[in-house]
Amino acid sequence: MSKTRPTIVVDTYGGSAAPHGIVAAAARMARQGVARVVLVGDVPRMQEHLSLLPYDPMTLRLVAAPATYPRAPGDTQAQARAARLGLPVAMELLRSGEADALLTASPQALVLELAETHLLKLPGVTAVAAAAVFPTMPRASGDDPLALLLDVSGRRVTSAEELVAFAVLGSTYSRVVTGVPQPHVALLSTGSEPTDGPPDVVEAHKQLKRTVGLKFMGNITATDLARGHADVVVADGLVGHTVRGLLEGLTTLTVEAARYAWRTKVTWQLGLRLLDRGVGMLRKVSEFQQYGGAPVLGLQDLVLIASPDSAEVAFENAVKLATRCTHRDLQGELAAAIARLDGNHDA
Repeated sequence: MSKTRPTIVVDTYGGSAAPHGIVAAAARMARQGVARVVLVGDVPRMQEHLSLLPYDPMTLRLVAAPATYPRAPGDTQAQARAARLGLPVAMELLRSGEADALLTASPQALVLELAETHLLKLPGVTAVAAAAVFPTMPRASGDDPLALLLDVSGRRVTSAEELVAFAVLGSTYSRVVTGVPQPHVALLSTGSEPTDGPPDVVEAHKQLKRTVGLKFMGNITATDLARGHADVVVADGLVGHTVRGLLEGLTTLTVEAARYAWRTKVTWQLGLRLLDRGVGMLRKVSEFQQYGGAPVLGLQDLVLIASPDSAEVAFENAVKLATRCTHRDLQGELAAAIARLDGNHDA
């Protein structure tokens, strides 16, 4: 498999763009030479969509899965049932080396469940972490408007060591993807003092301060998240899942409020016109599903999960993100970082 043009396997069952929008985005990325793409799904239906699109059959491959697409658009339960049959096919292609990365917009909990069944963890990793991006104020490390939050899986951590591993994985991912040499890492807690928070968080704080190669900034609280104090924020999976939902909901509400004001109040229109550039930037940043996907970290293979609301542009950007991660050997960097962490513990 040529690393100059990675192969990305795409699950076509998940998300509001399934299957047509996913097929269209994948065909475009393959035709433009960004990556070779393998589409897993209902082959006759995918062929119907492709018959209306320009595509390069040399760079786009179709693989059958034992599930049909839901009859009613937006039937998320039927989509999840189909994805339960389709994702193992995609994951087998990934594990066997026929693909470099997997992209899916299927439900996160389902992806994690199947990944832990069909894919291997990195040596030394006891629990995988689902990551998410969220917008912040400008950060000292660079111009990227998005920071990384992990874990957002909804699962509770079982030890401080898991939080430390998440910090190392998240920092490595941020460094590889953004190019920031030493991303700032913070631990989400109930207060800024080292002794604040539950016992696992307090112990993780102690260990993170001693972790070689990690730029640990200490604890932050939920009110600090959007202020740009850190590039990577580490949290218990249940806490992270809740925080992500609140951030997405509040940002969407802010943008919708601005749109409503623009439509209804002349005086507000005048004020918002003065802030037009800022509102436009907020809208761009708030629609973070357009940035593609966020990784599941801790696996030997690269899995990216896109937002269920992702449109075609999100899948295009996710393919580009997967390609960038492959070119920069993300999985090798993650494995090396965990090996160094284990070496520190042994010492």
